Amino acid sequence: MLRRGRMEVGAIMAVLATGTAADGTTWELEVSGDAGDLHTMVCQERPDGRRPWGGGCGGPAVQPGRRVTVSMGVADGALRTFVARVSVDVRAVVVTLSDGTREDLILHGDPTELGARVAVLLYDRELDVHRVDLLGHDGQALPEEQ
Repeated sequence: MLRRGRMEVGAIMAVLATGTAADGTTWELEVSGDAGDLHTMVCQERPDGRRPWGGGCGGPAVQPGRRVTVSMGVADGALRTFVARVSVDVRAVVVTLSDGTREDLILHGDPTELGARVAVLLYDRELDVHRVDLLGHDGQALPEEQ
């Protein structure tokens, strides 16, 4: 079923977070499901009003034995999208882009309800994600596997 160009999976998607990228693109992080079958989608609205196809992923919030599930993508005429779903022991997600920019991402959601917290980054199509660091509650780097 389609709703304003966005795919709905199972239950109605709820908006968990919103933001605005540096170029004026606004975005919404939509979620549905739970730890066993969590669906996350980022929908963009460009400054000129266009709404490119949204990107996301479904499945377990985080695979057993792992700390992060990552989804990345880009649609024509859109910014690149990075989504990280992280386990409860992750306090911060830091992304370094190919131009050296470091982005400290905000974690959204209740890990008890969703099975993870979710971080979103929209970035220029000309850049790539160079590195993703997960930090624990003590500030130390964590490996992707538990």
